[in-house]
Parts: sequence; structure tokens; C-alpha cells
Amino acid sequence: MMTTPVHLLSLRRAGTLLAAAALAGLLGGCAASSWLGFKGDKVKWKQVTLTAAADANGNSPVAVDVVLVSDEALQARLADLPAAKWFAGRSDLGSTYPSGLRYRSWELVPGQRLDVPAEDLEGPRVAAAYVFANYQAPGAHRARVEQFNGTLAVQLDSAAFTVLVTK
Repeated sequence: MMTTPVHLLSLRRAGTLLAAAALAGLLGGCAASSWLGFKGDKVKWKQVTLTAAADANGNSPVAVDVVLVSDEALQARLADLPAAKWFAGRSDLGSTYPSGLRYRSWELVPGQRLDVPAEDLEGPRVAAAYVFANYQAPGAHRARVEQFNGTLAVQLDSAAFTVLVTK
């Protein structure tokens, strides 16, 4: 069999294309495995309901943040952070971890109820979720949320709050 210069050129091109395709497959596999290696969950809450009792926070407005964390190192840091320190340093944490942290903030007056649509909390997978409430009384005023589907209900009472996730 005789090969012509055109035939050799097309064999070289085919070899180059095959090598490029193999390299792309390897690089794509690396990216997919790192993406699949993240253990986070998608937040699929139908809505978030915040309810302040008539005597919430000693009859004063209370600030509430729902915090979604994608960075596992930051998750460990927030696990022990009291609400007073969260509210004092949240903008610095947001600057330090711009892709690892997102949060939504509200302030409720006693007797107020607020329904937050699910779209307000959509985004990348999270490693953890926390609720912080800025009460006047001392205390941690922090709760970790373990379930990411259903309805997240936050009940703000006189000196503390509870978090419940319902179907």
C-alpha cells in the first residue's frame, strides 16, 4: 500500500485530534470528580417563614440572618460563633469567603410574620445552614439547620428562638 503526502497529513491530524480529545476527557474527568467530591446539598426549601411573638426580643425588633455556607472550613468556624459576633463580623466574613458564604437578612418587629419565597435562597450547594438572631439578651442565639427541603420555620420568642423544618 502506498501512502501519499496528503494521506500522511490526514493521519497526523487524526492523531492530533485523538490526543486532544483524550486530554480533554482527562481534564473533564478531574473537574467532574472534584465537583462530585463536594458533599454539600442543594437548598430546596419551599419557603422560609419568620414569625416574631408579641413579646419578641423584649418587645423590640430582632434582626435575623439565614446563612448558607459552601466552605467547609468556614462551616467549622460558624458552628461555635455566637450571634453577637456573627452580626458584628458578617461583612468581613463575606469579604473573606465571597464564594463560600451567602446570607439573607431581615428585621422583624414583635407580632410580625414574614414569608420568604424559596427563590430568595437558591444557589450553589451548601455544606451547612445556620440561623442567627440578634437578641438583646446574652446567649448563642444560633441554630444549625440540618434539613434542606420542606418549609423552614423560625419562631422568634421573648429571649430565644426555635427552628423547625416541616414537610
